[in-house]
Amino acid sequence: MDNTYAVQDSHAAMTLGLWPTRLFDGFPYLVTRVVPAMYHIIVLPDELDETELLGIARQQAGLNVLETCLVLSADAAIYIATSGQEYRGKAPRGGEIIVDRLRPCRAFTQTAKLCARRLALARFVEQGPPRTGYMFGDLTKGGRTATFEETIMLAGTHANGVPRGLARCTNCGDWRGRCLDPSPDFAGQLMQVHCRCANDNRCGACEELLHTRKLNANQYNETDGHIWHTPGFSGFSHACGTDSATTPRLGDLS
Repeated sequence: MDNTYAVQDSHAAMTLGLWPTRLFDGFPYLVTRVVPAMYHIIVLPDELDETELLGIARQQAGLNVLETCLVLSADAAIYIATSGQEYRGKAPRGGEIIVDRLRPCRAFTQTAKLCARRLALARFVEQGPPRTGYMFGDLTKGGRTATFEETIMLAGTHANGVPRGLARCTNCGDWRGRCLDPSPDFAGQLMQVHCRCANDNRCGACEELLHTRKLNANQYNETDGHIWHTPGFSGFSHACGTDSATTPRLGDLS
């Protein structure tokens, strides 16, 4: 994994004249890439050492199964891919910042210092670009242009109309595999399709699934014959039970 996603997201915002790249300086904190150009931030206690902070980051990344970054300073960040691979680089910048939508994997004592930094994050978000219009997920659905060999091998459908390359999961009965997208809008694009068994995005607090489908992933709907994408922010609809909701939201701190 590399940090090109952060660079590309920030560069896109600058190129379109949306907003200059900004960096929240209330270190340390976790950044979770929800979808391209949308980041979720969790402020962490600054009295913890790097080993403890990295342990929290790894636990959060392992539960959410979303690209995660532990930001220690502007020039020191540890990126954790969904595969678990890690590398060090500079802190990600830019994008739309979201808070209080993904629960942390550990409950932190709300000291005066931690509350002050969380309130500083709230001000940072408020001072950002105005939120207008709609936020989309990955408009490519994570697909890529099929090779010539893939196009030949996967062209057409099975007798039941299902794209070649997909097969039923023997456990949940959903379709899974890789196929050419049947939509004319995505002609020639190779798509990865997941069944319900692949759903592995869990809440950091209660460890229940964040959504009914895997986030930032595709499913094939046999009824309409389309491949549908579930963006990462679909997980924001998750609500923990009362016992696991231990961290107050920013609005409760002011």
